Amino acid sequence: MKAFLLKPSFVAGFLLGLAALALYAYTVAPDVLAHDPGDWQASAATLGIAHAPGSPAHAMAAWLFSLVPVGNVAARINFLSAVIGAIGVVAVYALTYTLFRRLLPALISGITLAVGGLWWSNAAVAQPFGAVSTIIVILLTLLIIWRRNGDNRLVWAGAALFGMGLGWHLTLFFFLPVLVAGIFYLGPWRDLFRPKPLLQTFVFFLLGISVFLYLPVRSAMAPVINYERIDSVSAFVRYVSASDARAAGHQTLKPPGIVQTKDLLVQVVRQSYYPSFVFLVFGPAIVLLYPAVWPVLRKLRRPLLFLFVGMLVHVFLVFFFSGMFPFYQLTLLMYFSIWTGFSVYLIMSMGEAYLGEGRLRHLPVILTGVIYCAVLLLGVTAKWDFVNHRNDYGMRQYIDAVFEHSRQNAVILANWESYTGLRYAQDIEGERTDVRLISASSEQLPDLLRWVKEENPGAQILLSVTLPFEPMSGMTELVGPFPLDYKAVTYQDFLHGDPYPPAEKLYEVQRY
Repeated sequence: MKAFLLKPSFVAGFLLGLAALALYAYTVAPDVLAHDPGDWQASAATLGIAHAPGSPAHAMAAWLFSLVPVGNVAARINFLSAVIGAIGVVAVYALTYTLFRRLLPALISGITLAVGGLWWSNAAVAQPFGAVSTIIVILLTLLIIWRRNGDNRLVWAGAALFGMGLGWHLTLFFFLPVLVAGIFYLGPWRDLFRPKPLLQTFVFFLLGISVFLYLPVRSAMAPVINYERIDSVSAFVRYVSASDARAAGHQTLKPPGIVQTKDLLVQVVRQSYYPSFVFLVFGPAIVLLYPAVWPVLRKLRRPLLFLFVGMLVHVFLVFFFSGMFPFYQLTLLMYFSIWTGFSVYLIMSMGEAYLGEGRLRHLPVILTGVIYCAVLLLGVTAKWDFVNHRNDYGMRQYIDAVFEHSRQNAVILANWESYTGLRYAQDIEGERTDVRLISASSEQLPDLLRWVKEENPGAQILLSVTLPFEPMSGMTELVGPFPLDYKAVTYQDFLHGDPYPPAEKLYEVQRY
């Protein structure tokens, strides 16, 4: 054991993970956040039920982090994402090292993921999506090791991990076709598909997916945050499948067009790296034209082909079902990181093939490491404002300002972006419990306003909205806005990958 801990590969992976965690801890958001992160913070802090499709495993893990007596509750839950992000970096390092048995490709692969702007930014706020990509990398690693040694215990561990991972976020389901294909294409599946091993695999999967029992059990206990009453099988299926969200148009089931796919790929790269870095991810594939490197790759052709085709299938399914939401694209950065490691490996293999065993063979290794790290550093400096959430007090400032402008027993109609943070302040911190807070989408506003006026005669009515939605159109009873425009960097522009400009506005409904 001591010899293993002192191996250079283990020490390098440990230091890489520690460095990634330090980066994420330095830039982690220090307080309550807007939109979905605010909901995950509030639901986790109370062991509640978040918005569909639910993340019971994330809720339980985040609740445990909320008990750590350092910082405020919101910051503790944000820190879980930092830990998961660092684990994902180490997992990519381990996968690349398992494939190529070379330290430099593994290190460059891990660093590529660690400083990817989209990955780093999501490691600084409360969200469950980083864990999905991390679990995928671990499953791929287990597949490759299982291919080599045929130990079915690795499959059982993977089955339990996959089941539990669905409880982090159901988008892991998009990886299932790739996982099943990997079992048949890579591993000794005939030994697995005997009655006893197959039954054991199923039992371990059930053990992992049992985290979903949290939803009906906790919902029946009526927690403070309970967005869906899950008291029947149909209610459970509707909630977990997020059918209401899809019906509202948040997710689309149609193949992405070529232009749309290109725009998204450009967006992910633009969010995450210095633009020219994409050439370092795929450009060295030209080395494949040199026959001298083919013998080196002969043993790797099967897992590499699986990874390449699996990436295409998986990314297509994500694009098809996700509505092109950027936070679902973290898996794309994971694949980028793996192929970056492969590109480094190609360069090293060419150097060894053409420069022999002399000292010159180290020159391509040194130059490759310097060039890749330099371009990655350029990306960090260009995206620092995007990844740095350490001063993200925008939602806190907005909450304070809204409550300051709220008279006793006021009614606040808030869209989702601000509703989650305002509710966190009320339910977790007990702030302004006299104020009635109602979630309101733009489509509901006219009917809700009429109902609120009838039910709350004489009460002050405030409307909290986010641009570009403009509620003044056709609603002459609104006055304002108050001078409130806080948003910071929690919510990011889907099209350009940059933080929104300050966009939160508070209006008051005029009484007649």
